[in-house]
Amino acid sequence: MSTEHIHRSIPTWSEEDRPRERALVHGIRGLSSSECLALVLRSGTRSQTALELARTLLANHEDRLARLASADVHALQSISGVGLAKAAAVAAAFELGRRASRSEAPGAEVLVRGSQDVFQLLNPSMASLDHEQFWVVYLSRANKVVHYECIGRGGWTATAADIRVVYQRALALRTPSMVVAHNHPSGRLEPSDEDRRLTQRLVEGARILELSCLDHLIIGQNQYVSFADRGWMP
Repeated sequence: MSTEHIHRSIPTWSEEDRPRERALVHGIRGLSSSECLALVLRSGTRSQTALELARTLLANHEDRLARLASADVHALQSISGVGLAKAAAVAAAFELGRRASRSEAPGAEVLVRGSQDVFQLLNPSMASLDHEQFWVVYLSRANKVVHYECIGRGGWTATAADIRVVYQRALALRTPSMVVAHNHPSGRLEPSDEDRRLTQRLVEGARILELSCLDHLIIGQNQYVSFADRGWMP
């Protein structure tokens, strides 16, 4: 795009430079990341077009979509020109992409035969996070996924405090077993002492309720470690 377009509204651009018109001609896959993001934003500000705002958003995240995808609504609103509506639209678009990347609908006949199956199920939701999350996968007696969800976000100490929610949901779903997982945004997969203590409490609590905690995965940067595979389960 030539420099003469700077600070001019998108409708005044030539058709080949407008993201919507380019989408019609070239298809969505023919657009750049900033053009796709501009379509999500829909409009710019008084000083920036939607495309310029999209480029600003990307630049603020090191021009890495993965980093932008991990930003929550509050973080996105910290960028000048991005209000609640725009921030929510961007976050929702990335969430739809994560859900679409899953090969199966949540809980639709997904069989867990080992840690790799759990990793493939959860990694799309956890790979790009810049904060810790704690997820639980609830299984039937045949080890089919009944339900999975994030039950804790934030610092690890705060996340561990939600452990009782794990049992409450299992009892409500009437599922006999579960696999838990949390992420290390740094990519370092070695469990901390707190990770090991939490696993111990999960296993002991499950036994009291006649449930089974089968495994605990630590996920980070598209890799994982399994407590069960390493022989670390109590």
